[in-house]
Amino acid sequence: MLKTFILSLCVVFAGLSVSAQTVDPDSIPLPELAPIPEAPDRDDPEGGEGPTVKEESVLGDAVEEARPDVFILSPEDRIEQLDTLFGKLKREKDPKEAELIAEEIWAIWLQSGRPSIDLMLRRGVAAQKRGDLPKARRMFEHVIRLQPDYAEGWARSARLALEQGRVADARADMVQTLILEPRHFYGLWTLGNIFERTGQTEAAFESYSEALDLYPALEEVEKRVKALRGAAEGQAL
Repeated sequence: MLKTFILSLCVVFAGLSVSAQTVDPDSIPLPELAPIPEAPDRDDPEGGEGPTVKEESVLGDAVEEARPDVFILSPEDRIEQLDTLFGKLKREKDPKEAELIAEEIWAIWLQSGRPSIDLMLRRGVAAQKRGDLPKARRMFEHVIRLQPDYAEGWARSARLALEQGRVADARADMVQTLILEPRHFYGLWTLGNIFERTGQTEAAFESYSEALDLYPALEEVEKRVKALRGAAEGQAL
């Protein structure tokens, strides 16, 4: 069902009008920024311009040497752990306990396999949180360029684009996220947000419902499902 929904996204996007791209970015509340470890101050000084691309490369080499691959999950272990955690997440009804499980899932998703990429992602999120959106964009673009198969890089880029009101870019990046990681409940939540902003009520309802199926205790998404159920069912009729 989830894969079918993702494949249908391109059809839905093709029907969006040009006017939908200029929707007020404050019309629908954005999801909270997903959790991620904060970047250490020594790596990303407050108010600084940040390293150049060349400096990123040098720093990245040093980080790679400092942290051997033994700290990185193998593809097999990654799949096994995610499957186990998603099973627990689906069964957990208590929001606080579910949040702890979700954070374990995030910890795995945040492993790109390359410590230098992880560092750039943390820097991008830290910059975004303090309002330095140009630096955040630069960091996320580095991540995507250097590791295009890393779903979390696309997810962060999409969330930033949506915050900037760039709806078309946000949805394109989020579709790429879901192609790489179909169970990305935060991606489905954000995609539902995009659909709401572009007037696609039924698609928003479906996206939120898919997220809620993966993470039943996600209260904010449950609220959106309840709010949109009547309108979506009316459109389906």
